[in-house]
Amino acid sequence: MTQETKLGLFVLAAITCLMVSIMLLGDFQFQRRYDINVLFGDIAGLPAKAKVKIAGVDVGAVRKITLEGNKARITIWIRQDIQIHRDSRASIVATGIIGSKYLDLTMGSDSEPLLKEGDTITGINPISFDQVISTVMEKLDTVFGMFEGEDGKNMGKNLAGTIKNLKEITDTLHKALYQQEDKLSETIDNFHSFSEDMAGITSDNREDIRETIKQIKAASEKLDRVLAKVDNSQGTIGKLLTDKEMGDDLKDTFKELKEDTQQVKKVLKRINLIETDWNYVQRYDTREQYAHSDLGLKVIPSPGKYYYLGVSNVGDTASQTGDIETKNTLDLLYGRTFDGLIPVDIFGGAIRSEGGLGIRVKPLAHWAPLSRLELTAEAFNFARNVPVAKPDVILGARIKVNNWSYIGAQVEDIYNTSNLNAYLQLTFRDDDIAYILGLVGLARP
Repeated sequence: MTQETKLGLFVLAAITCLMVSIMLLGDFQFQRRYDINVLFGDIAGLPAKAKVKIAGVDVGAVRKITLEGNKARITIWIRQDIQIHRDSRASIVATGIIGSKYLDLTMGSDSEPLLKEGDTITGINPISFDQVISTVMEKLDTVFGMFEGEDGKNMGKNLAGTIKNLKEITDTLHKALYQQEDKLSETIDNFHSFSEDMAGITSDNREDIRETIKQIKAASEKLDRVLAKVDNSQGTIGKLLTDKEMGDDLKDTFKELKEDTQQVKKVLKRINLIETDWNYVQRYDTREQYAHSDLGLKVIPSPGKYYYLGVSNVGDTASQTGDIETKNTLDLLYGRTFDGLIPVDIFGGAIRSEGGLGIRVKPLAHWAPLSRLELTAEAFNFARNVPVAKPDVILGARIKVNNWSYIGAQVEDIYNTSNLNAYLQLTFRDDDIAYILGLVGLARP
């Protein structure tokens, strides 16, 4: 084993020990989660790392608190299995008068869309204890001011004057009612006369009322005849409602319509769900001081499954000087993605024109500082005998910089040359190719 290989293994062991120590001592959880933001006008002393609860149950925690304009922006993480809707209500609650504070959430209503990674909602501003005391004191001061005089000593005198004024008001009201007594009696007499006139009108128009009742009865009988025809399957409506054959035809029609709708959904799914990404990798061999270029297309027909078609070490085969790696080798891979406690990618097929397989792991996917770290291992060319009777093995690690770039390093052919390659990977989404592949997919049943 060469000195470079020993050094590489020592560095990997040190990194492994460091990560194990962080996992044992760090404050993080191995569970999937997502972040949302809550805006408050005042957070009322909510501490960083405070808990997030729904119905008193812990579902997350505060990640950070920042100032956005004149509002406080609280970024919180929520467990992936907790689904929160757009109309969720957020408020800051204390466990007691002097207890610790936490962020209380509601789930929201099912009719509203779900919150996704990075979405923002507005919280309910808390009312501080100081504000309540200040408001109560202002109200009491106003009440006392109504009874106090300028010298602040004649409260009893003002209270007595108020009662006296109230008595004068009740006396005035009594006199007013007494003066209107005659008018009230006259109003009652007029109402009595009105009722007598109504009785006369009823007597005079008794025949008209009797005729109206007769017409209502005739209309009711006609309606009964129509309903009887419906019950006996007579007429278009009756046949539609009671004919069994027609009912079966309607049922078959709706069934076919439902099947056609499902076929349309299936067609749209084939067109819209396919995703395609171009991947370009620029590798630099630190020992041979030579650059390699890899280009490939990743096709994702459905979540959790993908195909990869690419060319490694792209270049002119006539110029091999200084390059120990074969030019223009093919990568034809089929892969599956498993989103569990630790997300894993497993793939296999042709790696650099040789049969092989590989694995990609995100060991710290649920720990924010290193959630972008990925570890990879590939093995291919298992029938190799020269220069060593062992497969070509590649071990590496990379970090996701953003949605379209990675930086990483890998040790290639650890049983033979152990060359260290540093690389930059660029990824570009191509919706046009995805659309074309979706249309091609319609040709198959």
